[in-house]
Amino acid sequence: MIVILIDNNNDYDNEIDINGPKMMSGLKILCISASNRLDAAGTNSYRKCKVVLEEAEKHISDMRGEIIELQNCSLNPCTACSRCLHSKRCAIDDVFNDIYERIIACDILFIVSPHYALIPSKLCMILEKMGQVVSIRSSKDKSYQGETFGLTTAVITHGATAVDEAAQKKKKRILNDPIAVALHDPQLNLIPFDGEWDTGICVQPIENNTDGKTVLKINEYVRKVLNSFYRTIIAARMS
Repeated sequence: MIVILIDNNNDYDNEIDINGPKMMSGLKILCISASNRLDAAGTNSYRKCKVVLEEAEKHISDMRGEIIELQNCSLNPCTACSRCLHSKRCAIDDVFNDIYERIIACDILFIVSPHYALIPSKLCMILEKMGQVVSIRSSKDKSYQGETFGLTTAVITHGATAVDEAAQKKKKRILNDPIAVALHDPQLNLIPFDGEWDTGICVQPIENNTDGKTVLKINEYVRKVLNSFYRTIIAARMS
């Protein structure tokens, strides 16, 4: 994992803003589109992943961005065989192993999930296997840190009925919060939007939002996530 930071005259109190300089270089941003819909025109989740990468690229020189669309992935559920204890990989699912390798290799992970269930089935399979790979070892060694330990992670959920603050808060409880719980075992570092939205954000589909607030909120969250990552790297450098 290669991270190059631009010095900015050693002003480590700077934060990323809309018109500010690019403060980082060479980061890999991975977006997981959790939609199961087969949509040749691109799903709502995929379009939000594109917004994430477009905003991140404004602030990261030589950014490497990638979107994994789970509807194109043939995944198998965890069978609790425990064979990952030694291999740290799934013994029955090479597709998961490929996705897991890409998650490990990224600097920042964005999970974009629709609401037509709780956690969509393929995202659930990804998270349960990531959790099993780590927890099966950490249960025996409390000091164990997995390969995704501390990975900067963001969660963006969306739904057509998320038309106001009250509806979005309801979706937070039934979608964002369960995903946040599932991120605990693989030891991911979920970045909050603010004190109230501590498990990511929930927005409307872009095409349903005529005033542009969906894109503005996603962009603001992306900058918050980049700021958090930046501060973590600076703190590590100065320690």
